[in-house]
Amino acid sequence: MQRIHLIIAAAAAFIAIPASAQYAPQWYVGIGGGQSKTSDDIVSQRESTVTNGHATGSTFDDNDGAWKVFGGWQVNPMFALEAYYADLGRTHLVTNTATNSGLTGTFDMTRKVDGFGLDAIVQGRFAPAFSVFARGGGFASHTKADATVSGSLVFNSDPTATSKSNTDNKGVWHYGVGAEWGFQPNAALRLEWERFAKVGKAFEVGQSGTTGEADADLVTLSVLMRF
Repeated sequence: MQRIHLIIAAAAAFIAIPASAQYAPQWYVGIGGGQSKTSDDIVSQRESTVTNGHATGSTFDDNDGAWKVFGGWQVNPMFALEAYYADLGRTHLVTNTATNSGLTGTFDMTRKVDGFGLDAIVQGRFAPAFSVFARGGGFASHTKADATVSGSLVFNSDPTATSKSNTDNKGVWHYGVGAEWGFQPNAALRLEWERFAKVGKAFEVGQSGTTGEADADLVTLSVLMRF
């Protein structure tokens, strides 16, 4: 995360110097909503950690409603720094298992991801009211996983427990692209796609505190106001 902050600071300093005499920086705030989708890497991870048996199949509800709020500093028409909070919603994974002797079990997990981020945004305008942009930076993710087991399946870390909650706090890379329409001089709509890379702690045999690790994609429509 320290490396990300240094890169953003250096880019801001480089771009802001020649622009200061011709453009008054603007602050802006916004809010957006849309849908998140989590990669199915989390399914293969979970199935690969079944010991003394094998997975017989999984179901994975990989998308949910999501939202974010953000605020930024438009350094010049081509560059901005933006901080945000994003709630990526919940996913639900159910994995069924069988032992070598034929006994069955079920692993059931609900997983929620949210967190705060900081991005650099590079923007290009191709019409007075329309622009496209790319963003990149870091995201301080918070992942909470609530899991239960039944039948022959047990937690390796505590064979007597039937439920467990784990959390993981992790800095990850974040990037995306989008388009913006300025429908008023100080107001705009944004449509964008973003990726939060490798959120959570991967399932591994013998590890505790795991939540599953996966990429999360977010598509949102946002409104922003400049002042």
